[in-house]
Amino acid sequence: MKKDWFDLVEKRDGGFICFYCRKSLSLTHFVYDHLNDNRRDNRIENVVFSCYRCNVLKIDDIDMQLNAQEKLGMNDISNSMGEKISSKPRELKELDISKENYEIAEEYVTKEVDLHGSVIVTEVKNCISYLCRQANGTGSPQAVTNYLNTLTCKVAPFEISKNKKGKKIIRRKQT
Repeated sequence: MKKDWFDLVEKRDGGFICFYCRKSLSLTHFVYDHLNDNRRDNRIENVVFSCYRCNVLKIDDIDMQLNAQEKLGMNDISNSMGEKISSKPRELKELDISKENYEIAEEYVTKEVDLHGSVIVTEVKNCISYLCRQANGTGSPQAVTNYLNTLTCKVAPFEISKNKKGKKIIRRKQT
């Protein structure tokens, strides 16, 4: 679906450049950033090109988040004024794969944390990415990071902390 949008996003946003730092991108070093940080909201209005660096920096950068929200608002207004960019409906297969990969991540983290008490974030990320690729040919580290963020959010059963060696780990929430 996002491949179909490449030309539309490029035209709408003035080129194949990072929305945040405005640097030129290459086909092997870019991501589609979700302006509202909701990976389930795959409207074309919610997607911009981003370099990896800015995509990660945005997580903790309020100014970047505000710029993203402003851009999303402008995109929504443009479309409501009759400038709607046509997009193909999202294929069910993509949703099914995302759901399957999330379930793989949840099952793996639960099993490993229950077995060992905690897991090192970088190791679990690579293992989940591998398992997803084995299951259905997909499983980018960025997507796995999003699954782990969901599993360790405020209402989820896991948390990220640091072990004695200073490495980030995932463990069950301490009560």
